[in-house]
Amino acid sequence: MKKGFMQGTVALLAGMLLVAPLQPSIAKAAEGTTFDMYFPTDIEDHWAYSEIDNFVVADLLKGYKDASGNVLVKPEKSITRAEFVAILVRALGLKSEEAGQTFTDVPAGEWFTEPVRIASSLGVVNGVTETEFSPNQPIERGEIATMIVRAFKDTVVFNEEAGDVQFDDVPASDYFATESIAQANEAGIVNGVEERLFKPFANAKRAQAVVMLQRALDLQESNLPDEEMLKSVILDADKAELESINKGEIQGLGDLLSKQYTAFQLVSLEQYIEGMQDLVKDGIAISVGETGARNLEVTAVSDRFAVIKSTGGTWQFTYAYDGEQQTETVSSDGHYYMKKTDDGTWKIYAIYEE
Repeated sequence: MKKGFMQGTVALLAGMLLVAPLQPSIAKAAEGTTFDMYFPTDIEDHWAYSEIDNFVVADLLKGYKDASGNVLVKPEKSITRAEFVAILVRALGLKSEEAGQTFTDVPAGEWFTEPVRIASSLGVVNGVTETEFSPNQPIERGEIATMIVRAFKDTVVFNEEAGDVQFDDVPASDYFATESIAQANEAGIVNGVEERLFKPFANAKRAQAVVMLQRALDLQESNLPDEEMLKSVILDADKAELESINKGEIQGLGDLLSKQYTAFQLVSLEQYIEGMQDLVKDGIAISVGETGARNLEVTAVSDRFAVIKSTGGTWQFTYAYDGEQQTETVSSDGHYYMKKTDDGTWKIYAIYEE
């Protein structure tokens, strides 16, 4: 669960160093992304909450505001071909310098133009005809299975002899997605809507698309990161943060930590910094040190995503004001969620308290 910021002088800072980073959800990660955009109101009790929330927090899936200002993801809404391709390209960090296919309905300057160019140039997507892509047409479940197998073929092991498709409603022949559905199903990426039904021609829902992509991303093991490198990103971020606070150099903390933080975690950092700056303006001196022996353990890792568990560590915050001093010790136990960014570096996109 995402937690709200703690209140009060000591709680504000002692909590924020860990709990602000320890709560997914204001700084600038993706262009134009603000704090509230990380808290969609329509997924809390959804069956795909974990996967959707992870995609939102990692800046892979973007919600939008309704007339009342509520942030929505609309998980049960159909997802369009352009939307899915954009998420696929973003999640995999796909790149290409090739021109790609030319479609009359994909003009220059649209939000989906570049993702369609990249994906089509890599052979991941085709048009519905030789000249039309139909970006606003809802994407079918069979189409998603095909795109995923194509996009992940070099990083996920698919059984090229997956055998007969296990669903009664998937054509055994003369259907472009039959083989991909069988391969993706055997790999555990796609399931049927019922035991023997896949509904390949049904429009895929946004939640279904995210879950399929998350499962495929979790299976990538062709280029795993070095675990010690992942741990060093966390330790370097903590060291830089503590040194800046103890030196009173809070103003540039956001730029400093952008080397290790991204997406939600970077966005939440701005409120953290603003809170400290307000206390310093009020004459409160702040210092912090790590007082417990911390252990970092990589609990999940794939080519582009990792989770590191922190246990045993503690932080001691000291606040001095008008000759008086107050201290508080807080646990640093939590889970660090990391991803490989477009420039190839690994950054922390969310921290959740234990």
